Amino acid sequence: MRTVATLALAATMLTAPAAAPASAQDWPTRSVKIIVAFSPGGSADQFGRLIAEELSETFGQQFYIEYHPGSSGTIGAALTARAAPDGYTLMIGGSGPHITSPAINPNVGYDPIKDFSHIAMIGADGFVLIANPTLGIGNLADLVKTARARQTLLTFSSPGPGSLGQLMMEEFKRKAGIDLVHVPAPNSGLMEVLGNHIALSMTGLLTSGEQIKAGAVTAVAVTSTERNPVYKDIPTFTEQGYPEVHGDTWFWLTGPKNLPPEIVEKLNREVRRILKTPKVRDYFQRQAALAMDVDVAGLNTFLAEEVSYWGALAKSVGLSVQ
Repeated sequence: MRTVATLALAATMLTAPAAAPASAQDWPTRSVKIIVAFSPGGSADQFGRLIAEELSETFGQQFYIEYHPGSSGTIGAALTARAAPDGYTLMIGGSGPHITSPAINPNVGYDPIKDFSHIAMIGADGFVLIANPTLGIGNLADLVKTARARQTLLTFSSPGPGSLGQLMMEEFKRKAGIDLVHVPAPNSGLMEVLGNHIALSMTGLLTSGEQIKAGAVTAVAVTSTERNPVYKDIPTFTEQGYPEVHGDTWFWLTGPKNLPPEIVEKLNREVRRILKTPKVRDYFQRQAALAMDVDVAGLNTFLAEEVSYWGALAKSVGLSVQ
């Protein structure tokens, strides 16, 4: 977010890897598991299936998705951190399991930087606040007015406790001077909002885009600093008076610590090549997804800065997960 442009410009060509053991040079010789730490259908799943399909074609081995949802992605992240560093267990890393949750929860069981071999950035999905249409909430001013007038608190969902989505909603609540109740639910509670069991959801555009286009939910605000080119009618939090509420949720390919550098560098080069192909560039354009072209060092620098920034914000709003 704050350093994307700088990192993209500073990204350097990877140097040629040193001589590697035969096992690393020959990798992969069998199927490769990619853990998605959220429910099927969400942003992590969509990015994961996209990259798995392309890597399968490249390497001639099946890269397949295995779901381990729960606890804002920390269950899947803990499994990945404990996996053998042989290149056959990877993960779609994300803001929840690797940035916000470890910053506010001392019991996740892993260090988001030291216990992983972060490999290659895939892309980012923008957050959008959606509401059930029956509430009559068309913008943030409506939401604030409704929240203050109701005798019972409005509920909202997000990707999970301690997620980036919840953190941004906590910041919005603080700035707006209102109270809302967080209710965790699969896929950010999209189905619950559709069924009017949860009033609001801070979710990804990849997750909710079709429902927004169909008019099944009301899109109240996006967290990007400018309007999304695919969803031009949705105003930003910034233009509605809340510039502090901004951010995107990034996803990247990662694995357990001590992955052979030859495998990490091979995958980094290949993912970056894939992201530049016409097929994938068209997908990103249609979905209004963001891309970042960085080498391994640049990725790790970006993630360390994100951990520091969002961790500080989480503490400032008093967000904690026990």
